[in-house]
Amino acid sequence: MADLRRKVSHLVGLAERYDVGSRSREGKIIEEMIDVLRDLALDVEEVSVNQAEMEDFLDELDEDLLDVEEEVYGDGDVDDDDTMNFDDDDDDTLLDDAFLDDDDLDEPSYIALECPVCHKESSYNEALFERDGIQLSCPHCGNVIYDSDEDCIIMEQSDDDDEDDYTSYR
Repeated sequence: MADLRRKVSHLVGLAERYDVGSRSREGKIIEEMIDVLRDLALDVEEVSVNQAEMEDFLDELDEDLLDVEEEVYGDGDVDDDDTMNFDDDDDDTLLDDAFLDDDDLDEPSYIALECPVCHKESSYNEALFERDGIQLSCPHCGNVIYDSDEDCIIMEQSDDDDEDDYTSYR
């Protein structure tokens, strides 16, 4: 980057020595181009400095992440104290209890809502109803049929299929 500034300074010196800018239209254009080059050289130097600082920051962040990984996952060395013995019977309960919840294995459940305007039913992922600031629109007519800030969902058990039907109430 110092080389770029040196070259621009050399152009400035040549322009001053030959008195380029004051006599002709072309000279004024060249003088403006030199000013633009000077600004670009300063900007490139600033970007280069920022990039070097960012590289240093990323190196520090990488080292910190490595420390965290070693703390969480271990350093790769297995000591006698670090080994864990599991019986065959314990493997299943460990997976079931600690890592996998029965809900994690289920398919996503859907809630069926009937539009009060067109009276057509549409299904929506149940996870949407757990969020704040959600508005659901009828895909048929575009009417807002659920607004999490105003509505609440009440579950009704259907008699025929043991499936849950939901109704939106305002």
